[in-house]
Amino acid sequence: MEIKLYCILQYAFLITITFPMLSSESKQPLSLATDQTALLSLKHTSLLLATNWTNSTSVCTWIGVTCSFRHHRVAALNLSNMALSTTIPPQLGRLSFLVSLDLRNNLFHGDLPQQLSLLRRLKFISLRLNNFTGDIPPMLGQLPKLEYLNLRNNSFIGSIPKSLSNLTNLQFLDLTYNSLSGEIPKEFGRLQSLQTLSVQFNHLSGAIPSAIFNISTLVAMAFTHNELSGSLTTDMCHNLPFLTVIGLSENQLSGAISTNVSQCSRLEVLALSYNSFSGEIPSEIGFMTLFLPGILPHEIGHLQSLVKFGAEWNEIAGSIDFNIFMNMSSLQNIYLNRNKFTGNLSRDVGNITMLTTLDLTENHFTGLIPTEFGQLYHLETLSLSLNSLSGSIPHELFNISTLRILSLAVNALSGVLPTHLCHASPFLEHLLLSNNSLSGAIPNSISNCSQLTILSLAENKLSGYIPTHLGNLRLLQRLELFRNNLTQAPSSSFITSLTNCTSLTLLSIDDNPLNGIIPASVGNLSSSLETFYADNCKFSGSIPVEIGNLSNLMTLVLSANELSGDIPLTISHLHELQGLYLEYNRLGGSIPHDICDLSSLNTLDISQNQFSGPIPKCLGNVSSLRNLYLESNMLNSSIPSSLWGLKDLNYLDLSSNSLNGFLPQEISNLGAAIHINLSMNQLSKSIPSTIGKLQNLVNLFLANNRLEGSIPVSMGKMINLANLDLSYNNLSGSIPKSLEALQQLDYFNVSFNSLSGEIPNGGSFTNFTMDSFKGNEALCGIPKFHVQICSSTSNHRSKRKKVERASFIIFGVVAFISVVSLAFIIVKNKRKDKTTSREVDELIFIVPERISYYELLQATERFDESNLLGTGSSCSVYKGILNNRKNIVVKVFNMQLEGISRIFDVECGILRSIRHRNLTSVISSCSNEEFKALVLEYMPNGNLEKWLYSHNYCLSMMERLNIMIDVASALEYLHHGYSMPIVHSDLKPSNVLLDEDMVAHISDFGIAKLLCNGDSSVLTNTLATLGYIAPGQVSLNILIALHFQ
Repeated sequence: MEIKLYCILQYAFLITITFPMLSSESKQPLSLATDQTALLSLKHTSLLLATNWTNSTSVCTWIGVTCSFRHHRVAALNLSNMALSTTIPPQLGRLSFLVSLDLRNNLFHGDLPQQLSLLRRLKFISLRLNNFTGDIPPMLGQLPKLEYLNLRNNSFIGSIPKSLSNLTNLQFLDLTYNSLSGEIPKEFGRLQSLQTLSVQFNHLSGAIPSAIFNISTLVAMAFTHNELSGSLTTDMCHNLPFLTVIGLSENQLSGAISTNVSQCSRLEVLALSYNSFSGEIPSEIGFMTLFLPGILPHEIGHLQSLVKFGAEWNEIAGSIDFNIFMNMSSLQNIYLNRNKFTGNLSRDVGNITMLTTLDLTENHFTGLIPTEFGQLYHLETLSLSLNSLSGSIPHELFNISTLRILSLAVNALSGVLPTHLCHASPFLEHLLLSNNSLSGAIPNSISNCSQLTILSLAENKLSGYIPTHLGNLRLLQRLELFRNNLTQAPSSSFITSLTNCTSLTLLSIDDNPLNGIIPASVGNLSSSLETFYADNCKFSGSIPVEIGNLSNLMTLVLSANELSGDIPLTISHLHELQGLYLEYNRLGGSIPHDICDLSSLNTLDISQNQFSGPIPKCLGNVSSLRNLYLESNMLNSSIPSSLWGLKDLNYLDLSSNSLNGFLPQEISNLGAAIHINLSMNQLSKSIPSTIGKLQNLVNLFLANNRLEGSIPVSMGKMINLANLDLSYNNLSGSIPKSLEALQQLDYFNVSFNSLSGEIPNGGSFTNFTMDSFKGNEALCGIPKFHVQICSSTSNHRSKRKKVERASFIIFGVVAFISVVSLAFIIVKNKRKDKTTSREVDELIFIVPERISYYELLQATERFDESNLLGTGSSCSVYKGILNNRKNIVVKVFNMQLEGISRIFDVECGILRSIRHRNLTSVISSCSNEEFKALVLEYMPNGNLEKWLYSHNYCLSMMERLNIMIDVASALEYLHHGYSMPIVHSDLKPSNVLLDEDMVAHISDFGIAKLLCNGDSSVLTNTLATLGYIAPGQVSLNILIALHFQ
């Protein structure tokens, strides 16, 4: 349309202009000399102009210049497509007889000169495809004869001048592809001669002025890709009899589509996609006679010349009657993607024989894929992804010889892949079948798909060997096989075969039980490879040094395997590497300094390995680093000061190592940090007050260190803090009241420190429980925190401190005498020689083992049911075998239960403090927000309940007596041998375990309780397992209560 109108206008201008005589004149009229002077300001911008525009020839013969016959003045200037790079000189304003100015497709830049407003005869201006900047000059509205204005593809900014509405003769206005903002002037309704209005691809906002729909001469209006909002006028087509194009896509328009749109009887293109239109699609549209995408009423069947039908990216719901397309013999493209269509796919679609594209992606279609789709012999693209289709993939689809793209991903398809892949569809380029329930093997016929560039079979139930025939797909760019049950043949590696795929950019084979080693041939993969995922593949051995050959690799993921050895030094050759993920392996040695050569590195994750030694200081020089995960290793240095200089670091996790030293004031440099975890180390000294400057921080974990001093008041300025854990340190002083200002704080833990004073009770503290503060005996506060009530006067507090101090002294003396007495009794009554060595061993302090979640997964074979020893009301118990062949028991707590964290904390708190030969020994624990477990000593003879109530087991009288003595000894220790009396509360045969020597051990302290002063009557109610009370339990509880009274 634009080209047609452009040619008509150019022709109209030229027929009024005659060319001058070819002979030169030594003396030109004064007025033409003025034009010559004006044009010479452009002469030196181009070699062509410099050689052609000379004084020896008439101005009217110069290239690009046309003069009028009547006035013998310059009437047209056409310098288009000359690569001129300059500004428009203001001297052009002297070309007072200029009618046409065509400077399109050059490199003009800068602002438009105000002097152009002097060209009152101008009818045609084309400045498209240049680099003009600044505002569109309002003075353009002073050109009364202007009919054509094209400023397309420049860099104009600001709003559209209202003065353009003065151009009452304007027929063509194109401002597309600029950076204009603001609203479309409502005054444009005055442009009653306008035929084309295009303002596409700007940043215009507000509603489309209703006056525009009253310009009866309009042939095309295009507002695509702006930020226009509001609804369309209900009579939008009432005064637009000549309109052929309406482009409204990619805006924020809403409301209903006008029913009178059918009155635009000449309409050829209606584009409404990517908006928020609602309501029903008006059926009146079906009676229009030309192409109209975006319509779904039955009346659309009247559009027999329809070639393309599109209504994508809307919220159209309901089922589709595909019969409406049956009479459209020319229909080639159907785009209904990203709507809310429901129902089954109709087999009648197979009768739309000219169809080349069918896109129904991201809807709610159900049922089977009709086999009749195989009759679409011209089909090139079939996209049914992101629906709820089921059943098997019809093998008829692979008989469509023209098929290039087949996308069925994210459905519920099942069955096996056809065995004759690509025999009849040799041009297939994209095969996307991921996120279904396909099973069986990948057929070797996949090698027939020689044109494949993308193959995605991920997240299915495929099994068998990955075929080495994949190497025949030499054009392959993306191969996605992750999350299946695929393996690799022991005799040959499919990775080696993929070295033939020289265009490969992505290889994802993660979450498959491939076993074996990563072959050295991995270094021969395509030099174009950018992404390599091979995590959780059960690979063992070392990382091959040849991996350094993948020079364009950007992401390398080898996590959750069984890799060992060092990180190869050739890793430094991967200069484009942005993400290195090696977590959950058995890699060891020191962290190589060569990693610091990766200048583009964004994420380094080598957590859950066996690295030792110091953290390389040079990591602080990797300024691109955003995420650093080194947790759960054996690193034993101080934290390098250079790390605190990574001002753009988002995530820092150094937890569960043996790092020492202190936190410096420079920690405040991590201003972009969101997550910092330094827990489970040996950090000492105080928390620096500058930590309060980390106002972007969401998670801060400093638990299980040796930190001392007070909690900084400045932490109250960390406005985004959601999780704060300072537990198990030596912090003292009070909890700052400034923390009440942290409105985002969801988790707060300062337990097991030496804090004192009143617990704040405002802000987020109203949501916390006693678990946040336990183990701080000097804290006081409201009753719900289960701490002492704060005294009202300082005198009373002073007296109370004296009383408490005296009480502690007396309690300590009594406890000491009790311990000495108990030790004397135990030594006097100790067992024979076979148990003596065990008692000695248990008196020796043993540092708890650190066992990661991944090690527990391996030990229990991913918590397989074959290793399940039993289940209780709050946990499941599994048997496991560690890598050192040690038998363990893993007690996994059910995190779905309310209060389970408290039960876990109680059991941990008690078991970490007590030690007795007849109590269950804790080897380690594993805890995070989603998983909590205790690792206990394995008791091969099970529990006492099995021996008492099973016909297959029998206890002798002596064994029964010894077990009774063992249980009594354990209870004696719990009640009198510990610094504070402990009531088990759930003593029963199933909680008494027997080791290999039939020595009894009491277990399960989940609801045990430490008795403090004033708690003597707490246990008069029956606790223990719901629905079961062991013989004597009631009386035993009463006796215990009476004993403590």
